[in-house]
Amino acid sequence: GDKIKAIVDLPAPTTLKEANEFLGKINWYRKFIPNFARIAEPLHKVTNKTKHHRHEFRWGPDQQQSFDEFKRLLTTYPLFL
Repeated sequence: GDKIKAIVDLPAPTTLKEANEFLGKINWYRKFIPNFARIAEPLHKVTNKTKHHRHEFRWGPDQQQSFDEFKRLLTTYPLFL
């Protein structure tokens, strides 16, 4: 649907706000995606910053892999197509 297309079209986050927005968007699918928590763990590692530490946001290979995996699951999982 349109919601999934909107998620798939998102570029990789470059700020803490964008990373949190991505997590917010995919969180609805949590109950449908096996191992959601495990896949999301690298994203949570960089998004659980307090306001005073948001400048420490770092998007690395682990986060990119998680981001790409969620996009792949959302476009290949039969439930969402």
